Amino acid sequence: MENIKEKRLVRLLDATLLYHCEEITLLDDTSLYDAMFKYLEEGELDRVFLCPKLKDASKEERKKALDIARKHSYLCFYEGNRNFWEDSAEGYKPGFFSEFIAEEILDNYNFLVELAHEKGETAVEELTNFVSEEMAIESSVVDYLRNTFNNDNLLKVLLDTTSREDSIYGDLTPKRKRILYKYPKEVLYTEYQEIDESDFMIIPKEELFNRISIETNDSTVLSMNKLSEIADYLGDEDFERTIRNVHLLNSESKETGAKHR
Repeated sequence: MENIKEKRLVRLLDATLLYHCEEITLLDDTSLYDAMFKYLEEGELDRVFLCPKLKDASKEERKKALDIARKHSYLCFYEGNRNFWEDSAEGYKPGFFSEFIAEEILDNYNFLVELAHEKGETAVEELTNFVSEEMAIESSVVDYLRNTFNNDNLLKVLLDTTSREDSIYGDLTPKRKRILYKYPKEVLYTEYQEIDESDFMIIPKEELFNRISIETNDSTVLSMNKLSEIADYLGDEDFERTIRNVHLLNSESKETGAKHR
């Protein structure tokens, strides 16, 4: 089976050497990776960036997706700085396995390209809500979220859903959105088993508000239209406590139910 991560890295390194060899001081591998990430952020390597999901895209579609991803490329680096690329992949220490670190960063960048192509720039911009000391403290924003959800399709759908101003998530502050993404299961989505394969469904507004009503023992929330109204009503501290408890209780209930089947 073809290793896309390895092939993507090799193509970018080859292009970096081919087009910019006179500008690169090849003291060690790190210098070459430094140059590659620099030229990637500057758009010099767009033409050779390997993204299988853009295979059938038009030139205009490909350019648009890459332009959006490049604009938000800082989300793939620790503290938003490409100079910290060795710290940008969870589980790897700086100075070791530079090749694998680079592959993971480029895979995260590919996720940005896919998200831009499939869901649009608003969904990509949703990621900026998670630039915080509360999250991604050991890697980049994209790396943190992809590792947390371990399901790119689910994460893309959630980012698209919570970014919509006409949804129940409209008007939520970044802090409150971070609460939802800290406790997403049975709050933002639920999983179900179908023919030995796991799938997911976004929790409908009525179901989520009902769960919050049960947890708070307050039916007032049922008459509200958006989560921001509930958060204002409860206050940030109680809102987070409520969301956490909805997540824990309903996740536990599903697990218990599954064991007794």
